[in-house]
Amino acid sequence: MPLLPELRRRWQAWWTRRHPRTDTVRLDHRRLYILPTPSGLLYGLLLVCLLLASINYQLNLGYLLTFTLASAALVALHATHATLSGLQLQVRPGEPGFVGETVELELLLQDDTPGRGWRHPARLGRHGIEARWRDAPQSPLPLVWPDDGSPTLPLCRTLHQRGHQSLPPLELSSRFPLGLFRVWTLWRIAHQPLAWPAPEVDAPPLPRHGGEDDAALTSPDRHALAAPQPEPGDDDGVRPWRREDRPSQVHWRRSARSLAAGGGLLVRETPPPPPTHALHLDGNSLHHLDPELRLHRLCAWVLEADRLGLPCQLSLGSLHIPSGTGPGHRRQCLDALALWSPT
Repeated sequence: MPLLPELRRRWQAWWTRRHPRTDTVRLDHRRLYILPTPSGLLYGLLLVCLLLASINYQLNLGYLLTFTLASAALVALHATHATLSGLQLQVRPGEPGFVGETVELELLLQDDTPGRGWRHPARLGRHGIEARWRDAPQSPLPLVWPDDGSPTLPLCRTLHQRGHQSLPPLELSSRFPLGLFRVWTLWRIAHQPLAWPAPEVDAPPLPRHGGEDDAALTSPDRHALAAPQPEPGDDDGVRPWRREDRPSQVHWRRSARSLAAGGGLLVRETPPPPPTHALHLDGNSLHHLDPELRLHRLCAWVLEADRLGLPCQLSLGSLHIPSGTGPGHRRQCLDALALWSPT
């Protein structure tokens, strides 16, 4: 029937307008919803039965008990609603991560409602608050409200695909104090965590010039480029022996004097020659690979070049990032790969 899709579309449009995406929200009566729980429905049925029995048998004590329990339920209704009313919610973005990893956001709750004591909306305290993602209702995150400040709650999400991730609605709920009613709110967070493409496992060595047919760096060359600098305090041209050093690198004359003095073996140390050019990580040369596989390999090469401290430039389609090194350049390359589109 065409009526059902139209009603569903109107409902979704109304719900989207009522809950716009934002990184800060204050909870008031327009954003809070409250309904009786199954225990609350059973409690109401009990009150009806008590009232009918009191009317039928003209029991004055039955009236007293019925209206006393009804008054307790009415107080619980307002107390449950006040548990979330007046809260200020703010999300603090976390660092980007690779696809398949978990990114952590920080939820900050502030109570900026003026007044204290019986004039305060949450006069019975803010207890029993739980936060959960709308698409994972079986994984609630309990929130403990401290006495000395505003609470924070880590929110973890697994990154399933590269690029910006749209977060599902976050639900905060409470059944405090008696569990007869449940108050909840839905918050659509505007922040979109960024997911980098996962690096390829056992990726080929770094290309020397960037072309697929160019000679790749062999393992000895890579170790030579990554050779550690002489440690402070060592003699000129030598350093202490390490497990990966070859016997031909040992400086036997100085090692003999060092061993006689109670020291250890010494190894000739020569500073690595500076690279004559920057690495060119050219994704266009990987035309035989699927576009997503190109991103995985380029990501692995960017991480390897950053680990070795080698300057590199990145090209893929219309994307071009000039040569550079350091955490800032690494972040720029990974962000560009995460947001790259083949069109």
